[in-house]
Amino acid sequence: MLDAYIKELEEDLKIDELYLKEYALKLPGIKHKWAGRLIRHKLEISNLKKDKDKLKATLVKKLNETSPVKLTMPVLEKTAESASEIKDFDARIKELELVVELLEKAEKTLSSTSYDVKNILEIIKLETT
Repeated sequence: MLDAYIKELEEDLKIDELYLKEYALKLPGIKHKWAGRLIRHKLEISNLKKDKDKLKATLVKKLNETSPVKLTMPVLEKTAESASEIKDFDARIKELELVVELLEKAEKTLSSTSYDVKNILEIIKLETT
């Protein structure tokens, strides 16, 4: 996903002098697309964390019920954290956090693109006068 976003972002940031007006008109839509993705991925991370916590609570309860000896809550939680299902959640969350980081940087870059377009237009005006 990260590589696909990087390639798509490269395409969205290509500015062609011949289509500068068209690009300037499309820029708000491009910004909105990336902001929407950022919010959706943040929401996805939040949902994954909730699901992970529910699964962890279930595993802790199951371990507590099936354990032949009485274990303390910290030991139960640490044991549950080592379960493969929890590790899968952690890996997915970490991956999405990297995507969110990329999208936050993309948002900053796209914000400055408006100024870049304005500067290009000014240069074109100066060259034609």
